[in-house]
Amino acid sequence: MSLSINLAPLETESVATAETRPQKVIEFTKHISHLDTFQAASRLLAELKALNRQKIDTDTRIETLELYRKITHELGHDLEEVYGNAQVPMPEEANNYAALAEAIWLETGYGYKRALLDLKQKLINFQENKQHSLVILRIIESLKNEALVNYLCYTPPSDTLWSDLHKVYFHALQLGIEDIEVLDHALSPFGKTIHLVYIQTLLMNLANPQRLSKSNIRKMSHYVGSLAKFAELRGMGIIEKPMGVFLIELDSKKPPVPYLKNRNTPSIETDILLVTVEVARHIHQQLKYIQEAKTQTSEPLPASALEIVDEELLKHLIKYFGVTTSRAFARVEKKQAAELAIGLEAASILFRSTKRAKEEVRSYWEIMNTSPDGYALRTTNLHDLRISVGELVSVKESEHSPWVLGYIVWLITKSQHIEAGIKLLAPSATSVTVKSPSNNITYNALLLPSIKALSMPITLITEYGYLEENSIAEIKDGNKKSKLKIKQLVERSACLDRFEYSLIQEDLS
Repeated sequence: MSLSINLAPLETESVATAETRPQKVIEFTKHISHLDTFQAASRLLAELKALNRQKIDTDTRIETLELYRKITHELGHDLEEVYGNAQVPMPEEANNYAALAEAIWLETGYGYKRALLDLKQKLINFQENKQHSLVILRIIESLKNEALVNYLCYTPPSDTLWSDLHKVYFHALQLGIEDIEVLDHALSPFGKTIHLVYIQTLLMNLANPQRLSKSNIRKMSHYVGSLAKFAELRGMGIIEKPMGVFLIELDSKKPPVPYLKNRNTPSIETDILLVTVEVARHIHQQLKYIQEAKTQTSEPLPASALEIVDEELLKHLIKYFGVTTSRAFARVEKKQAAELAIGLEAASILFRSTKRAKEEVRSYWEIMNTSPDGYALRTTNLHDLRISVGELVSVKESEHSPWVLGYIVWLITKSQHIEAGIKLLAPSATSVTVKSPSNNITYNALLLPSIKALSMPITLITEYGYLEENSIAEIKDGNKKSKLKIKQLVERSACLDRFEYSLIQEDLS
């Protein structure tokens, strides 16, 4: 396989000369660290572009890129604090910060890719394995960080990113350097290997980040660092249990796919397998440990358990790393307009009195397809729209249709439109208010009817984290007050909790 990777073109005649003297580069990084984040990142991007578009000595290029590493990661983190917390569609400022972060990681990758091709041309190189390991690791790290920007914007990584990722890893396999440890004194006391960082990049994609809230995408991106050692990469062979096995085509432009869903005949020469069964088992053990520790309220969770404590994220990762899931229902294509009201407050208004519902709480979408448990929707009406994965939504298919309740399970953003997946919760709801004895603040809530076909009892929808299992709450439905025992948490998203409950005392008014 030829190493034809995506590169910035050399522009020896028109490009400004990049600074490569180590002391001057260090002074520059110290200077921009005191600037406003966006200004500093813009200055860094300009320097990287200049460096990547001129021909210089390979060792000098690598040394200069290494000197930029610390400030690159610091600015990347600071930019992420803006776009990594913004709702979709992101406001202009967040979009600009995301575009700048993506460009910085793209240019960082360009620099190391140029160095890699230059190293291939060297006839004599006494540090060949050491330099190749460093450069290929840095390329994969840059692609991993570029992909994370995409995930936080709910945009799929490009075909070029996947192609370059697979090609440089395959090159490392050919050189036999995938397990050489590369030290990183600038950022960490621990070493890394090409093998493990490549797996981290794959796991980030297999986690289905379009189905995660932004906060959980960020948690997941850090968490995969501790998971990679439990995954296995191996060549093609007999597969006894295909669950938790993914096919990687190293000569393709595609992310890994579940082996059971692959339709092509695997190639022994260029295809490998990623096995994540042990990854899922490790997450399950940690989830169990956290759940058991939570029941011992007198004992704080140990530091090892606090690495990641979002139980819903752990359950999500077990689902996608452990068993290849299939759709419960087939999708049926449907082209029809629909109205959406976003959020619990909007739903409370609609289910209290549709006559009182304001036009402003609604947005207008096109139904792409439906299934018995949800919708896939698309909208180009992005003005004043703000949505998040996990957010409660009310959907109305036509003027004469009733409002039905659901929540957003995935988002994909395109240049001119947004796509969203909706999971249906109930065909109707009753608007109430709820108050916990431990908190005098009254919140909107919804009572959902029982669904006998699904053996689902009457349930209560509240804001995320407001109520706890085995607690007492008071609800008000019009002028009627009742006291409830909050029982099992049956569903949770990033924005809502759904509880079973039992009636303790009815009509306290």
